[in-house]
Amino acid sequence: MLVGEIMTSPAFTVRDDARPEVAVHLLAKERLTMLPVVDAENHLVGVVSEADLLGLPEPPDPRAHLRPVSFASPERGPASVADLISGPPQTTSEHADVADVAELFHRTAWKCLPVMRDQQLVGVVSRSDIIRAMSRDDDVIEEDVNRLLKDLEPAWDATVTDGIVTITGPGPDRAAEAAASLAATVAGVRAVHRAVHMVEHDDSNRPSSRPSAAAPPAWPVKAWVCPPSSGSAVDEL
Repeated sequence: MLVGEIMTSPAFTVRDDARPEVAVHLLAKERLTMLPVVDAENHLVGVVSEADLLGLPEPPDPRAHLRPVSFASPERGPASVADLISGPPQTTSEHADVADVAELFHRTAWKCLPVMRDQQLVGVVSRSDIIRAMSRDDDVIEEDVNRLLKDLEPAWDATVTDGIVTITGPGPDRAAEAAASLAATVAGVRAVHRAVHMVEHDDSNRPSSRPSAAAPPAWPVKAWVCPPSSGSAVDEL
């Protein structure tokens, strides 16, 4: 599964010369955790997050203090969003593997990444986007997988339980691996297993299928998608 298949697009953005309050209101209104920051030419120059904005001055509430609090002149905060960002932003691409982005989110405090096409911002991928992809219903995943498999020779059939795909078919290992690779591109697939059936003939010369005696191997899957795509991973890491 690729980032471009699950990202939120187009992305909400905020200008670098906007007041921080503009970013606060946009985050709250759209229920976002991060905003890409662009300049006057609409080039990405950074990101501003909830954590960045939590540092804005906030007057104390006297009800929360046993001793009287001083209401001195409010501290002067950043004049613009540009004052809240630092360094070039970390980004990813439409062709990045979602598995790589999920692993990055797992080991860092990041919640979102801007998605770039060359120098153009085309969307944002977030933890929520990945969770939504992981939570797809089994029947929807099964329909998508079988749609991809129907044109393969030999024919393969897939069933899905709890995001785990079981592929059944008469083909050799190479064909089975091709079917598994296709299945792994579908959003929500957590693992792929195969159950190869041997095609035999009965006395009436009619073809019939029955499971082979040996238990077929299964493809172990690291994390929740398989196998990793050959697309580019997260940029600038």
